[in-house]
Amino acid sequence: MNQQPHFGFAVEYVPDIEAARRFYADVVGLKVERTHESFVQFPNFAIANDKSLSGRHDTELYWLVDDAEAAYAELSKQAEVTLPMKQMPFGKVFGIRGPAGEPRYLLQLAADRPSESVG
Repeated sequence: MNQQPHFGFAVEYVPDIEAARRFYADVVGLKVERTHESFVQFPNFAIANDKSLSGRHDTELYWLVDDAEAAYAELSKQAEVTLPMKQMPFGKVFGIRGPAGEPRYLLQLAADRPSESVG
């Protein structure tokens, strides 16, 4: 592959975003990096309470790429696509089937994501 994806983060879907944020920040001690009304990002981990890409609320794993179109063109020849390329508010994303059949996502982050950086 011309570009090397690198692990971005795992997203855990939770029913109560504020309770989960307090748990991970105040109890576990994780530093909040970005926030949105339905999303909180910590280093390499995030919580969300909106709709998942898979339609199930399983934990999702994301690898980051600089050019999602190029990664899609290359990986779609080698792996089964589970989610065609989608433009989302947070970036361009697509999914491929992992070795155990689970979806794995590749993401090119948008320059202007809806979440805000926490100083």
